[in-house]
Amino acid sequence: MVDRPYDRERLKHLFHYVIWAAGARAGFGATKLYKVAWFSDARRFVLTGQSITGAPYLREKHGPIPRDGIIVRNELARDRVIDQWRGTGDEWVFKARIPPARNIFHPDEIKEIDRWIKEIDDNHTATSVSEYSHDYGWEIAAMKEPLPFHSILAGRGREPTDVEAARLRNRAKELGLL
Repeated sequence: MVDRPYDRERLKHLFHYVIWAAGARAGFGATKLYKVAWFSDARRFVLTGQSITGAPYLREKHGPIPRDGIIVRNELARDRVIDQWRGTGDEWVFKARIPPARNIFHPDEIKEIDRWIKEIDDNHTATSVSEYSHDYGWEIAAMKEPLPFHSILAGRGREPTDVEAARLRNRAKELGLL
């Protein structure tokens, strides 16, 4: 499968959207921002053959991060779209200054992003979400090397939901696999 070309503007919009939706929440810093981006992009790629941003992600100490993550955050801050500062625990804190554009992403992409915001915010600390992303797939790349989106499949053992299973069956039929 060939992914969409990397679109840094879409990554900026993704960050802006996530920061607007969750950034001002206690404990929602850079680690969680990057994990929402990773899981949203990777899952969309696995399900549809096209990620949300096409961004390259690198294996880092705390899990996959977008190669241009810090650059994009700094651009958003420079353009006064977001504020970012170091919190008391040395974690980054974010706040969106303006609402995100609503016409950038397909509604299914928004659902995916919202799903990961909720999952990560409700069920994880920065430490636990880092551990969650340190699965077998994360180990296939050396530190600082790119991680392919399909690597998320290597460590996931849950059964798909009925909706996911139906979507996968339909996609398999479209591809002539069934």
